[in-house]
Amino acid sequence: MNYSQPITVDFEGQVSHNDSILSEVIVQVLQNGNLLTSFKTDQTGSYNIYLPLGGDYLISISKNGFVQKYFSVSTKGIPAEQAGIKFPAIRADVDLFKYYEGVDYSLFDEPINKFYYNKRKGNFDFDRDYLNAKKAAMREVKMAEKKVILLALQKNEAKQKELAKAPSSEKKNKLTEEKNKLDEKLAKQSLMLKLIEDDQKSLFKGNQAKDEIKLNIVAADQEVTKKIIDKKINDLVSKYKQGVTEERQEGESIMIIKRVVVRDQEAWVYEKKIFNWGGVAYFRDKQRITASTFNLETAIN
Repeated sequence: MNYSQPITVDFEGQVSHNDSILSEVIVQVLQNGNLLTSFKTDQTGSYNIYLPLGGDYLISISKNGFVQKYFSVSTKGIPAEQAGIKFPAIRADVDLFKYYEGVDYSLFDEPINKFYYNKRKGNFDFDRDYLNAKKAAMREVKMAEKKVILLALQKNEAKQKELAKAPSSEKKNKLTEEKNKLDEKLAKQSLMLKLIEDDQKSLFKGNQAKDEIKLNIVAADQEVTKKIIDKKINDLVSKYKQGVTEERQEGESIMIIKRVVVRDQEAWVYEKKIFNWGGVAYFRDKQRITASTFNLETAIN
């Protein structure tokens, strides 16, 4: 049905990570694979979107260092007698996961929630069974995050013990720098583990847990961040040729296919990470994307 009235279905919400507000989050509205609009959340983490009647839409929520999430909206099936009536705004808050390398986040390649017009209610609704299944799967992802970090901690501890048994002082001197790096990495991973445990505790604690989590918020200097990003782009443009350049890196438990895309004075770094446990993850400038997006935007002619 073709609707001539300028009526929209409005969504509003706030993006956070465990009750900590996330600003500068990228919100994108897609239809049939085409990008309709893209913007960032404000300093309060809030967003508003307005969707025309009679369409199917995919809403993408993403931020560097976090796992991208989607939710779908269908504004089809509205009776003609309601097509000219404004619906109340729908609240859709989104909580993003922090990204930890080695965890299978393929769950989030599909929408986490589905909104649609419910004829029986005469209003918009969401698929509760679908959402509950996703919530159960997300709890499993949280457990997987903890296991990955614990395994990394164990490997680092074993490596440090091996270095400590080095037979000669000359060999120990050569390995000092490596051991120091491992110590630093171990400390960072211990911090990540603590953050995950805090995340899990926040599910059962009230305001006290919220206050503890908020203590970990670090305000970024936007001007400094912009200078860093500009320098990174300039370095890539000067180093790589126009078009797509592919590089491969192999590690003990991972293979990375890196594609650097340069268009005029703009540059992006894409990565396809293939883990030894069988998982595959795709990224654009450290931000998780889908396999189809990776293949489409990095196609080598």
